[in-house]
Amino acid sequence: MMISTVVLFAATATAGEAEFYRLLEMLLQNGTLTQQQYDSLRGALDDDGVASEALEAEAPRVAVDTAGGLEVSTDDGAFSFGLGGRLMIDSAFYREDTNDLGDGTELRRTRLEAEGMLFSDYAYELGVDFAGSDADVKDAFIEYLGLWPATIRVGQFKEPFSLEELTSSKYMTFMERALPNALAPGRHIGIGLGSRGSGWTAAGGVFGESFDDDVSDEGDEGWGITGRVTYAPWREDRRALHFGAALSHRVPDETKEIELDTRPESHITDVRYLNTGRITDVSHLDLAGLEAAWVEGPFSLQGEYVAAAVDRGAGQSNLAFDGWYLYGSWLLTGESRNYKPKAGKFGRIRPIAPGGAWELALRYSSLDLNDDDVAGGRAGQMTVGLNWYLNAHTRLMANYIRVDNDANADDDGDVAGDDDPRIIQLRAQIDF
Repeated sequence: MMISTVVLFAATATAGEAEFYRLLEMLLQNGTLTQQQYDSLRGALDDDGVASEALEAEAPRVAVDTAGGLEVSTDDGAFSFGLGGRLMIDSAFYREDTNDLGDGTELRRTRLEAEGMLFSDYAYELGVDFAGSDADVKDAFIEYLGLWPATIRVGQFKEPFSLEELTSSKYMTFMERALPNALAPGRHIGIGLGSRGSGWTAAGGVFGESFDDDVSDEGDEGWGITGRVTYAPWREDRRALHFGAALSHRVPDETKEIELDTRPESHITDVRYLNTGRITDVSHLDLAGLEAAWVEGPFSLQGEYVAAAVDRGAGQSNLAFDGWYLYGSWLLTGESRNYKPKAGKFGRIRPIAPGGAWELALRYSSLDLNDDDVAGGRAGQMTVGLNWYLNAHTRLMANYIRVDNDANADDDGDVAGDDDPRIIQLRAQIDF
């Protein structure tokens, strides 16, 4: 017994404590040690403090990072948990032309988000927005990273379509996305595959409906297949050129109905001048999008074109709708828009000036929902934006919008058409 103890203690000098305890277990299992000898050795070692040292050696160290949020992670990165969120407080003032839009204020977004890693290969994200009367689940997915750079994602997330749609609301240049966003699929439950390389990305997936669509409907839900590719021949810190293309094939639910509509790039009003109403007997809908962006120091340009083709049965003619936007941005204090080539979208602007960053932007957008027997309306809008980035996570925004609607832009007959209001809207935003 004494000899065994001396030999085993000598082993601890050359092997780690964790390996030593595994050795004791092996000796017990193969009969080299009796249970009594094993218990005696463990007791002696525990009294000498070796056990606690072994546990300390095996326990992963945890790091806490509070830069812009709260993140707790193990030192090897295998496990992590991050908590963040965003708060956007808006106000809008409408200079009505014909219809009463109603000045007001709102909590545009009040979102909490959790994300992290499990066992090195699994990422997760959950975001819930509490703006409005109900909690609204946004992103809720699990992603497998074990095939990196290929990834597999399952859950609810944005379909890979449209540069402006995929760029987070935290980083958008204007308060609301442009009119053609009415044609973008948005978030749905599905499974997606993605990959990336030197300046390129590719993503695709099969999707159903979102978590709260047709919750009381027992019929078959709609589905879609969507894919997007991007390429950035220039991708330097302050200089980038981006091109992208996306396609989506969509089949409506068993009602075979769709409806396309949008607000006038202002969320406080619920008037949707452009509104097709219910389009019936739809067999499928095909979407195509082209996108481009250019960044040169403090200057940038970005634009997209989106087209929708609606295939109808029952002897009805097919329909075609389309929209586009183009905008320019100038960061007056010298910063540059943060293009992320590995994601094919834009990220956070970090001020370098002591008083924060100032940005001036101008956008024109257009959407045409008129075709054949569908008079959904056509509109063109000019928006001037001014942004003040107090720091990397706090921003004040102001937008002035001139709306030019045609006679069919009447919210499916609920308001008078040919209405051309002017809009001033403001936002205070913080994210963490």
